[in-house]
Amino acid sequence: MKPLPSRLRAALESGGSDLEILVVRLGAMGDIVRTLPAARLVRAALPEAGMVWVCDASWAPLLQGHPDLDAIVPFPRRRLDALRRSPLRWPRLMAEIAALRRELRRRQPRLALDFHGNLRSGVVSVLSGARVRLGYADGQQKEGNRWLTTHRVPGGPERTPRMTRNLALVAALGLPVEPVPDSGLPVTIESVRAARELLRQVTGAERPYAILSPGASRRQAYKKPPATLLAAAADALHARGIAPLVVYGPGEEADALRVAEASRGRALPAPPTELTLLAALLRKARLFVGGDSGPLHLACGVGCPVVAIYGPTDPVVNGPWGVPSASVVPPGRTYTGIPRIDRTNAGFAGITPEAVQEAVDEVLSAARRQARHSAP
Repeated sequence: MKPLPSRLRAALESGGSDLEILVVRLGAMGDIVRTLPAARLVRAALPEAGMVWVCDASWAPLLQGHPDLDAIVPFPRRRLDALRRSPLRWPRLMAEIAALRRELRRRQPRLALDFHGNLRSGVVSVLSGARVRLGYADGQQKEGNRWLTTHRVPGGPERTPRMTRNLALVAALGLPVEPVPDSGLPVTIESVRAARELLRQVTGAERPYAILSPGASRRQAYKKPPATLLAAAADALHARGIAPLVVYGPGEEADALRVAEASRGRALPAPPTELTLLAALLRKARLFVGGDSGPLHLACGVGCPVVAIYGPTDPVVNGPWGVPSASVVPPGRTYTGIPRIDRTNAGFAGITPEAVQEAVDEVLSAARRQARHSAP
């Protein structure tokens, strides 16, 4: 990477004095949560700096009130996409982009950290007016993003973990990358109360519980683990006296009901849960079990032990982080780290219910040992 400008280096060496930083990670939920530790490291090393995050408007509630962020700028992706489809709406599209530009430039960022690495994030960085735009140099960027950044760092081979890629931008600033913190997501009294009420309604009593997550976005439905595997986890949890709670988002109710049916009623479907409520539930859960999805990384971000079930996505690139965990993968499966190749490689075939149950026992035991060692 070429040297940073002397004025920026001086700001970095002085704890971020007179420095406004723009963090660009537009989505999705799991990627935003995995970027938070890197952003928190920057904030810890530069306490005098300001930090503004640009994310898709749908994920702004997840970051609302985060103690390490001074502001959140919602990116109106859906509105912009709708406007660009018709030339008649292009004047409104230009007005929306101009409004976004004004909002970004009002913050006067001198440094943009482009953790996303695509065309949209690159355009956002340019619109901000930041003179230094730090991104990736190689296959970790796409859609010509490298032409929109001023300084680029290697993101590593295809199978480099996402967390490692994020930390590479922090290291490029000459800042410490250890120890890696959690997500720092705030918890509100309202969400804690709502979580308690939900548990009372679903389980009928205060008891240990775990979270099963059968869903994924419509575009990434191939990531959904088979109901029989989550039902096997429910059996293992039930045997340990832990209530298996099935959580789901809009449009995923059928997935939750399939898990409940496959578990012979041991898995208990919850009402649909919004982001802050899900985070509150995960903070107190004994375990999370699910596929490669946003809720999995949210669990890691709030300190919940994880059993991750991988089939069509690479467990090295997208693996759990920061918590006791186990990744269940098809035996003998070879991954490339290239999504379009890995997703066509037979999905979850070969993963047995017994493998999931063994992982559940392994992680619960590891979490219990960790809790004993950390107790005062």
